[in-house]
Amino acid sequence: MIKLRPAVKDDIELLTNLGRTTFMESFSHLNNPIHFQKYLDENHVQKVIEAEFNNEKNYFFIAEYDNEPAGFFKIVFDEHEDQPLLKDKKCLELERIYILNKFQGLKISSEIIDKTFKIAADHQFELVWLGVWENNIKAITIYKKWGFEIFGSHIFNLGGDLQTDLLMRKNVNPHKN
Repeated sequence: MIKLRPAVKDDIELLTNLGRTTFMESFSHLNNPIHFQKYLDENHVQKVIEAEFNNEKNYFFIAEYDNEPAGFFKIVFDEHEDQPLLKDKKCLELERIYILNKFQGLKISSEIIDKTFKIAADHQFELVWLGVWENNIKAITIYKKWGFEIFGSHIFNLGGDLQTDLLMRKNVNPHKN
């Protein structure tokens, strides 16, 4: 059974470990080991996750499968990242969906998307957006199935390796553009 629960301060170590593990499982084999390790050491460490957790715009949720931590997701309220096409919108960013490999294919990400859209509706956001590495074709395909469309790109710095993330969005308020 899938359960999504808000993360609490005592979960910071768990969030850090889940983030490191899922990021390594998903992307280590696709990147230069030196750049990859540098990124991990600078971004997937407890002090960084704790600072993100303490930012009032950020909300973390733990995904559990049969009471076992399976991953997490992070949403950011009112995040625009200086994107011109988002500037005048009330936006919710889905910044991370991290699911451990052994829990892939169990519909956890679908539950996460449903929860994200519900939060967006409850808080009257106009759209949900996310960034996804241009080489992550599987994720891009899934996001398109959920109704996201590509609207731009930005640079993602993976430990000194500058990569392109596609920006995708979905309107969640049918009365707004």
